[in-house]
Amino acid sequence: MSDVCYHCGEVVPSGTDYHVTVDGTAKAMCCRGCQAVAQLILTAGLDDYYRLRSSTAVTPSEDSDDYRRFDYPELIEEFSHRDGDNWVSRFSVSGLRCAACAWLIEHHLQKVEGIESVTVHLQNAVATVKWNPKVLLVSQIFHLFSNLGYQALPWSASNRDKQLHDEMDGLLRRLGVAGIGMMQAGMVAIGLYAGDFQGIDDGTRTLLRIFSLLITTPVLLYSAQPFFKNAWRSLRRLHPGMDVPVSIALIAAYIASFSATLLQSDHVYFDTISMFTFFLLLSRYLQLRVAQHQHSASSLPMSARKIKHIGSSEFEWTPVKSLAVGELINIRPGETIPADGIIRRGQSSLESSAFNGEFLPTRCVPGDTAMAGCGNVDGNIDIEITAVSSHTAWAKINQLLEQAQAAKPAVAQLADRMASHFVILVMLVSGLSFVYWSSQDSNSAFLIALSILVVSCPCALSLATPASYTAAIKALGKQGVLLSNGRILEQMRNVSYVVFDKTGTLTEGRPHILSCRLLGNIDEQTALNIAASLEAQSLHPISHAFKQEHRNTLSPENIEIVSGAGIKGLINGKEYRIGTAAFCGIDAPTNSPNLNVFLSDNTSPLAHFYLADEIRGDAPTLLHTLRTLGLKTEVLSGDSSNQVAEVSTALGIQDFYAACSAEQKLAHVKRLQAQGATVMMVGDGINDAPVIAAADISVAMTTASQLTRTQADVVLLDNNLSSIVTLFDKAKQSRRVLIQNLSWALGYNLLGLPLAAMGLVPPWLAALGMSLSSLLVVFNALRLNRTPKDHWLASTSPASQARDELVINGGSNG
Repeated sequence: MSDVCYHCGEVVPSGTDYHVTVDGTAKAMCCRGCQAVAQLILTAGLDDYYRLRSSTAVTPSEDSDDYRRFDYPELIEEFSHRDGDNWVSRFSVSGLRCAACAWLIEHHLQKVEGIESVTVHLQNAVATVKWNPKVLLVSQIFHLFSNLGYQALPWSASNRDKQLHDEMDGLLRRLGVAGIGMMQAGMVAIGLYAGDFQGIDDGTRTLLRIFSLLITTPVLLYSAQPFFKNAWRSLRRLHPGMDVPVSIALIAAYIASFSATLLQSDHVYFDTISMFTFFLLLSRYLQLRVAQHQHSASSLPMSARKIKHIGSSEFEWTPVKSLAVGELINIRPGETIPADGIIRRGQSSLESSAFNGEFLPTRCVPGDTAMAGCGNVDGNIDIEITAVSSHTAWAKINQLLEQAQAAKPAVAQLADRMASHFVILVMLVSGLSFVYWSSQDSNSAFLIALSILVVSCPCALSLATPASYTAAIKALGKQGVLLSNGRILEQMRNVSYVVFDKTGTLTEGRPHILSCRLLGNIDEQTALNIAASLEAQSLHPISHAFKQEHRNTLSPENIEIVSGAGIKGLINGKEYRIGTAAFCGIDAPTNSPNLNVFLSDNTSPLAHFYLADEIRGDAPTLLHTLRTLGLKTEVLSGDSSNQVAEVSTALGIQDFYAACSAEQKLAHVKRLQAQGATVMMVGDGINDAPVIAAADISVAMTTASQLTRTQADVVLLDNNLSSIVTLFDKAKQSRRVLIQNLSWALGYNLLGLPLAAMGLVPPWLAALGMSLSSLLVVFNALRLNRTPKDHWLASTSPASQARDELVINGGSNG
């Protein structure tokens, strides 16, 4: 067996077993493509090709139909994540035109064994497939898309950009041909119409019609080709989409015009065909331009400067995928950070709007966290990597966003079903109208039937819901509110209870010093310095209150940490203690609801520090707003101290429960739900995860445990409670825009249908109206993309200039 392919001459990869039999001898093939072509040549009796050829053949391209390259787990992970024993994969699908396309893919794939669920997001052209790797391969899923006539690629920002670019290029070429045809056929039509009024000889009329036929034929065969492909695809699956009536109208008009030209009958509609095709293609091109603008894919760098050690100027360019946790990379001004990490050298301003919705850069120094996707504005920094690729916060946020956009609210599913049934209704009404007008005015019957087919295509109805929800989800993401489930936008209006955890949710989750009471011969600043010096040696949460507010200017020795009691050590040869009253040898009452920390030396007490968990600055405003909205609020806390009552009273919350276990929290929320309440739960602790999962709508702070964030419907990336108000406002706004879109789409179709049936809408106006209707829905939804940071001040701020510089230099602002 030769190690060179008999067909193309390429080296046969090891481990492959492709071959064909020529004259009784097995000939090796390098791939399935060469094998198929060679077998076809031999089966056709063209064996002499191999004997007479002067050079080997070109290797057939398998890129378009051989998807086995994606079957490797390492590649699957690039566009998928695990869900138990299943994979959840995202595919970027080109060629989606309407709800029928989405329906066709969903229903066809869901019948395949091994596929658990399929959701297609029409606006983003993303199909989310949950499948069992024990039953089928991911390459088989790619083939399923291909067999339906759609090109699918692993979802990524670059793949989606490529598909949008290719689709727009193709549409632009077809649009150009249709535009030229429309102008030329329109000029000829003017001559024909003038001849009908002023008189024209039969020879001239026939010549003009033949000229129109020659102009319109390429428009129909080339420019209108996408309509025919989509129509045939949907008819094969017995689910007619919006391109079916469009195709019927075009073909019927062309056949009627061709017959009229051949038989020298009364009317031709070549100008209508060209104009109709042009307007529809223009509408689709503009929709793709909007989709491209909304997508605005910002991807992470593909390579990074890996350095040998901190402070070293030597580096080597390394693929980001090859970087490992613990390695150091150098990021220069104007570049985008490719991986999560900790700054080890240098300081800079980082633009982190992808995470907190704040357009002003944040000043960062060694020890601060730097996230993948942040833009490095003005400093040269070295970062120690803590997470790369799909493990970065950037990747997880994108995954949640895609998950949210993939979810279909009930109103979207209803609109999809309505759109499908509406197509059948349109064709039925068109046929009946043709029959009626044939007996009344035979000259107008055909044009009226065409107008009905065109004017009532439910494209706007199909786009109304996905356009609105996608814009709202992206706008919330810009403002630091990340939705993992798009359905909550529909559920927000039903919320009646908002239940809060206390620590880390209504409060900062870390103690701060309220006051200091001096007990001995010492001034307050000296007491704070001694306390901070001792606490600097501890990892206890209480120590942060001293570390954050006071610099450690002393050097303690012989430090000893006594668990649950305190810290002691020598400072300038003198022993000091900080901790509980008993540990410091102090007999003092501790009835205060605050945390009590004492400081003493080896002879007497020195100071009494009062600590408390500080209420978040935006909590009072949030609670006031919720009460204004008529919502009931409660606190469920695991804290057993008086702090629960103190915080609840300060915020005006009347119903609060302390010392609650995870089971008790869960039981309480289920009890409220049993009483008919729709509960929003806001929490951050591990013990909040069960109740977060059980609540109708769940919100987690970004500082929450990973388990809690995983269970939550909403994650507040900026850690601001005021973002909950933003969520309520945007949900209300998105519903208002959705109602406007659906009302317009339904109203337009319900008005256009009878007007067309009455003969008041010519076909060219029907095509224009349908196109404008779809664009109006999309542009109306784009209003939801507006955020407070879109104010004109943002465009002239230093942060904006820095962001512009990042874009100019090839960076990404996330």
